[in-house]
Amino acid sequence: MLLYFRRMGGSEIAEYSIGMEDIKDLVMSEEQEHLAQVQGIITEQLEYINRNLDYQKSQIMEQKRYLWENIYELDPEEIVSNRMSISEEQDSYEFREHEKRLLLRLKNNTYFGRVDFAYDDEDAEALYIGLGGLRSKCGSLPIIYDWRAPISSMYYDFDLGDAYYKAPMGRIDGKILLKRQLKIRKGVLEYAFDSDFKVDDEILQKELSGNSSTKMKNIVATIQKEQNAIVRDQASPIMMVQGVAGSGKTSIALHRIAFLLYHYRKDLQSSDILIISPNNIFADYISNVLPELGEENISEVSFDEIAQHEMRGICKFESKYKQMSYVIDCKDDNDCRLRRIRFKKSYTFLEEIREFSKRLENTLISFKDLKVGDYITAKENLENLFHGMFAAGVLFERLEKIGGRISDCYESEKNVVMSKMTRNEVKDSLYAMAATTDVLTLYKQFIHSLRDKYEELKEDYVDNSFLQYEDVFPIVLLKLLLFGKKTSQFNRIKHVIVDEMQDYAMVQYEILNVLFQCKMTILGDINQVVDRSNDSVLHNIRNVFQQQVTLIKMRKSYRSTYEISEFCRKLCKLNNTVSFERHGEVPVLEECADYADMISKMQERIDQVDLSKITTAVVICKSFEKADKLYAAMEERYREACYLMNSEDADFHEGIIITNSYLVKGLEFEHVIVPEVTSDEFNTERDRQILYIACTRALHKLDILYYGRKSTFLEEAQKALIDGMSA
Repeated sequence: MLLYFRRMGGSEIAEYSIGMEDIKDLVMSEEQEHLAQVQGIITEQLEYINRNLDYQKSQIMEQKRYLWENIYELDPEEIVSNRMSISEEQDSYEFREHEKRLLLRLKNNTYFGRVDFAYDDEDAEALYIGLGGLRSKCGSLPIIYDWRAPISSMYYDFDLGDAYYKAPMGRIDGKILLKRQLKIRKGVLEYAFDSDFKVDDEILQKELSGNSSTKMKNIVATIQKEQNAIVRDQASPIMMVQGVAGSGKTSIALHRIAFLLYHYRKDLQSSDILIISPNNIFADYISNVLPELGEENISEVSFDEIAQHEMRGICKFESKYKQMSYVIDCKDDNDCRLRRIRFKKSYTFLEEIREFSKRLENTLISFKDLKVGDYITAKENLENLFHGMFAAGVLFERLEKIGGRISDCYESEKNVVMSKMTRNEVKDSLYAMAATTDVLTLYKQFIHSLRDKYEELKEDYVDNSFLQYEDVFPIVLLKLLLFGKKTSQFNRIKHVIVDEMQDYAMVQYEILNVLFQCKMTILGDINQVVDRSNDSVLHNIRNVFQQQVTLIKMRKSYRSTYEISEFCRKLCKLNNTVSFERHGEVPVLEECADYADMISKMQERIDQVDLSKITTAVVICKSFEKADKLYAAMEERYREACYLMNSEDADFHEGIIITNSYLVKGLEFEHVIVPEVTSDEFNTERDRQILYIACTRALHKLDILYYGRKSTFLEEAQKALIDGMSA
């Protein structure tokens, strides 16, 4: 075959007639030579930085020693000057430490891509792309381009031929003459493939076929074109990503944050970003991605933690975990509480809360003349201030502003200064004009007002001492709508990531709308909601924020093998998803004689798991109680080899895990076993969703066990899968 090959650093193109193996040898030889040069530069820079770090460390120690020994002889200005000098040296030291960490990452994984890009009428330039940027000296062209740099976008967005990237000075057009994917591990080149040999999918298959780890990994080397559009979007105030199970939405959201931190590093710090995380296990699972990309980890908080903060002093309440236990175990689709839960998650219920809070502006407060000594503010003036000058604020914040104005007017007229205590007494007098300031009492009135209007609320009674979970966030929202934001903990946040969007009620999105006036990335999968009571969740989220929301749909699943992915697709009757063709074992459906036989067969499978070769194997039970029961049956045999993962855990463990369907959302495991998939346990649409969530966690192997009659969902999926493969 003929191969046109451009030598490194040159513009001449030579013509060779060689075979495929010769091509591979030629490519590997060229790339190994280049890698050796780059590794040499990295080594030199590491040695230089280490020398500087040693010197700076000695300087800082010397300055601290001088300050300590002479503290009583120095005047205040000299002390301040010395402390500032030490602080500046420490900042410089930490910056060099950051540079060192980047160089060490590049030493191990130097780069993963190469693009030879020819500008119009110019020779091609070989652009190497890696986790971070590298220059040989200040002002020189990069030896390695950071994957987030504008020029690097071509690696993800274009094949050979016409291409462009958007630089600060405008669009740069040209042609890609070569696109190469490389794998460097511990500084050694393992492979190098050119994309004109159509090996993009082969590279992706290699990466996906590898073992998982106890933490989510970065995917910069395999970001797909549609994923790259999400990562590099800078315009959308709110980006909403609907992605099928295994489409990489969470990982892409984290890469998006790394991209934004890189491009807005002067205005955006890691402390300015917040993740709304479903639970502590998930937060731990994703904690490696940003450090791998050279960024600091960002803060995360769960909705339950927000509720605990806002509900302090109001009432104790049930956990999300307990509510989900009720939903999962409930056999009656028309159960009264289940219907209430659904209704209180709806957009209709949110609209009712909004309307109720507006009505309170006219009904909650009975204004009367306010006396401060002999200074009187007439009732009519208070009403005018409330509905006029301060009409824009929330109800009780408006009373505080009125109180401040009255105090200011009093001071001006009497030519005195009021004490803080007296000012507070004025505000308290205004608060006393409200029928009640107790948000729980107001919420009970609100629910009572809806009983005749909505069948779901006819038997709804709110307990004063302990709230059911579905009442917690409506009360938090009502508090925010009436009293405003009293906390400053979220004031500096500039970007929020919300994961598992399908699990949240519309009142929770309204809470986000109130707490955060910033950009958001909202992601999830409406097919992974346990109780699919509202298929309009995407539309309703848009309605909540009432501003431009960019919706992107990710339909391709990369996590599981093709066989597992197709089985799950048939299981949930999804027609608009695509399975990546990485082939493996077909899901195994095995019949057992009874529960004891199922335990025995499960133990056989666990005994075959080689933890030296795979990192995670999991038994996913339907409910929390079933996981506890199964763990009790297995614990004596396996002792510390098996781990029960529950809602109290803060870490994602490796090894053999037993857990429930709710806690595995967002996680992935190499080998998944789903027990007790019988017609008795899995027969409602909620059960179908639960089974879908469990099965879509599997990377390479999926075993489903049952006794008695298997669930009809399995029969349907198995038949559809066989028919589909036959076709």
